[in-house]
Amino acid sequence: MTSEAEMRFLQEFGPRVAALVNRLQEAAGVRELRTRADLDILAAAALELLTSALANMPEPMRGQRVKGVSETLTVEVAKKREQLGLDVLQRTPPKGSA
Repeated sequence: MTSEAEMRFLQEFGPRVAALVNRLQEAAGVRELRTRADLDILAAAALELLTSALANMPEPMRGQRVKGVSETLTVEVAKKREQLGLDVLQRTPPKGSA
């Protein structure tokens, strides 16, 4: 992809991702995330969307995407936690745990 094509892709991709997250939150009934259960519901909805999209892709595209997701998910989650200002190793135990 050329630099110009990459820039155009990113300019279109960002708003599309934000809109998708909003629709997922609405569909899952978790407009404002307040509890761990809300996060579980949103994660399950996102996973269902991802697996459905991947299942409909032809090979070799599907295999490439699945491999890419599994290789980068941990890194991307850590980066997002850092961006959100969350400790990667949470120091406080979850509510209700001993």
